[in-house]
Amino acid sequence: MLQYYEQRQPEYEAIYAKPERKKDLAWLEAELTKLVSGRRVLEIACGTGYWTRRMSRTAASVHATDASAQLAAGAIASCDSTNITSGTLDAYAIPQCPKFDCLVAGFFYSHVPLHKQNQFLAGISYALNCGSRVVLFDNRYVEGSSTAISRREPTGDTYQSRRLSDGSSHEVLKNFPSAQELRDALGEVCGDVVVQESQYFWLASGVLSG
Repeated sequence: MLQYYEQRQPEYEAIYAKPERKKDLAWLEAELTKLVSGRRVLEIACGTGYWTRRMSRTAASVHATDASAQLAAGAIASCDSTNITSGTLDAYAIPQCPKFDCLVAGFFYSHVPLHKQNQFLAGISYALNCGSRVVLFDNRYVEGSSTAISRREPTGDTYQSRRLSDGSSHEVLKNFPSAQELRDALGEVCGDVVVQESQYFWLASGVLSG
């Protein structure tokens, strides 16, 4: 997965140029920037820094992290705000970091295997203090716009076959949870869970409970 996203880095943001998604992207950005306003954000899987740059406009600070040192470095290089830092981080082994009061993971949860979702969410609960905000957002599956599902495992995990501009082909884990599945999963560690959906994206948020 890391190799795929490192290879995709130069062309990744082209996905945001799809005309049919423009309205939904504007909605997602508006909702996200409201949720992180004034917060000290720990960002998981920052990728190219597309969402880092947008969150920095309203957040008190953003620490953009990725499992890939290449992506983390590229993300901060793309930013000109003074309230952004970056570093590498394993999303499944987040250390305790009480200086943050918000965790954001954009377009990451869909790549978490179903059997590791509880581990990921429990790790967030361990890392941040009670009362911190958790924000997850990702794609919804839209026939004719989303890359088709190429394989489904007995576990329920689904995969897509993707091709990059260099001609290389990659099989990528990509799950599409329902709104109720998101409420149930996030509700294990958070209160005040809210799940919003547009045609192309979903946004889930909650407040870590004790």
